[in-house]
Amino acid sequence: MIQKNILRSNLSNHNLYKIELSKKIESFFNELIKGYVVCTYVPIESEVNILPLLKDIDILNTTFMNHGNLQICSYKEPLIKKKNGILEPQNPDIKNDTEVFIVPGLGFTKSGSRLGRGSGHYDKLLYKNPSVLKIGVCHDFQIVDYIPEEDHDISMDYVFTDKNYYKSAI
Repeated sequence: MIQKNILRSNLSNHNLYKIELSKKIESFFNELIKGYVVCTYVPIESEVNILPLLKDIDILNTTFMNHGNLQICSYKEPLIKKKNGILEPQNPDIKNDTEVFIVPGLGFTKSGSRLGRGSGHYDKLLYKNPSVLKIGVCHDFQIVDYIPEEDHDISMDYVFTDKNYYKSAI
């Protein structure tokens, strides 16, 4: 879709790795996920580094690519660089117990629409896990008014930025 590609090119070239959430936002984020099995992404430079906020999570999962499909595994080191420079556990231990997904994106709307990188990997994974709590994480400037949605797109329940959070109406 042309509109999505234009949005992607406008939002994709930023180093967001060192951006931190405000203490107020961090506190609410931690309360929201406390006590749940959480699956997070391992950030690249163009994604907010959420890992420091997850140090107290009892059971932490992450994702890895397996034959072109995004799957869930235990978050454990060592992490090794895979395709596109993405870090994944060297020996993935597949899991199916996730209750909360923390999802990166190039852009989000306040109502939870998400703009990913265009491969649909997270949408496919979230479709297989419909009852999980879905949390998008981005920088405040990545909140846009509109993202064109397609049938396969999965919306977030919450979107957290460094300055605000938004709960969707879904």
